Amino acid sequence: MSKSILSISVILLFLFSGSLRSQNNVTNTIANFDITENGTKFNFDIFTLRTSAPDFRMGNSSYFLRFVTGTFANPVLTYVNPKYTVGSVTSSYNEMQPFGYSSGKVAIQLYYNSGGPGDVVSNDPGVQGLGEKIASVKLDIIALNLPDLRWDNLNTAVVNPQNESAISTNNGFFNSTLPVELSSFSAVSNGNSVKLSWSTSSEENNAGFEVQRKSTAGDWIKAGYVQGSGNSSDLKNYTYNDNQLPTGSYSYRLKQLDFNGNYECHNLSTEIEIGIPKDFALNQNFPNPFNPSTVISFDLPYDSRVSLSVYDISGRRISMLIDNELKQANYYSVSMNGSSLSSGVYFYELRTDKEVQTKKMTLVK
Repeated sequence: MSKSILSISVILLFLFSGSLRSQNNVTNTIANFDITENGTKFNFDIFTLRTSAPDFRMGNSSYFLRFVTGTFANPVLTYVNPKYTVGSVTSSYNEMQPFGYSSGKVAIQLYYNSGGPGDVVSNDPGVQGLGEKIASVKLDIIALNLPDLRWDNLNTAVVNPQNESAISTNNGFFNSTLPVELSSFSAVSNGNSVKLSWSTSSEENNAGFEVQRKSTAGDWIKAGYVQGSGNSSDLKNYTYNDNQLPTGSYSYRLKQLDFNGNYECHNLSTEIEIGIPKDFALNQNFPNPFNPSTVISFDLPYDSRVSLSVYDISGRRISMLIDNELKQANYYSVSMNGSSLSSGVYFYELRTDKEVQTKKMTLVK
């Protein structure tokens, strides 16, 4: 009788201890979809967020996604999380690898090498609220009519070093057609200004175009925005003037946005060169008349010491915007705030080692 009671007690203790064991949960998300290189490349990010309390260390894990066969190919990784690949602090991983399958699947494989304890999957939601980025993926676009990209829930598994899988919730998908057919995109420079021109042969759900510029050593920045035509099957022409650029080389691209928040980037095929000015020139301030701020620009074709002064109608100097500074040949712009001045006519004078020019401006309050 006592042996039976002991056996039942052991079974109950086993069941009770098993019920105390916490289940590990993660949420995987694909996001930041981006079409680049004139519609030939598709980019996205993979994130994982630990949503359960106990620590969960990353082991051999697989992220599988599916798409319509024949639309994507040749996956490459443009970013890998250093925690989970060669060189990790815990020395637990081999090189992360992407794989493409003709059956319409792409896989990102994370390899635990059994040489370290493994790294804890983060429960920090981060800036985007999606957790830590595991990898960034780039795919060739084979078919212009884009398919949907979705999770393969059956094969996706976040696994710890003991080969125990977390319960995964997989979020995010991409399902869209190219909203705009761009038929041309060109640029012409004039002095330190660039005129961009582009045309579309058709538009679907097109909110507009963000014009982006990048210098040789810089990052892409927003230069301006041009509203789109929504839905159209007619040829549409667009232009944008990018003015007051310093000397240098520039790349341009159009970030076309639709009303659903999807976007696609079209790159200008050539760089635009802004050389040094050919002639010395003090330009008319803009705006003019102004209240209370305006911008004064000038073209300097040679290296020189430069002074830029502002005078009232009586000839009294009221401001020194540039005080005998050594400037290299380039295009320059200087802002002036007239909030402390009264309405009236003022003069601004540009003086170099070789030349002097003066122009008039009007403050109206």
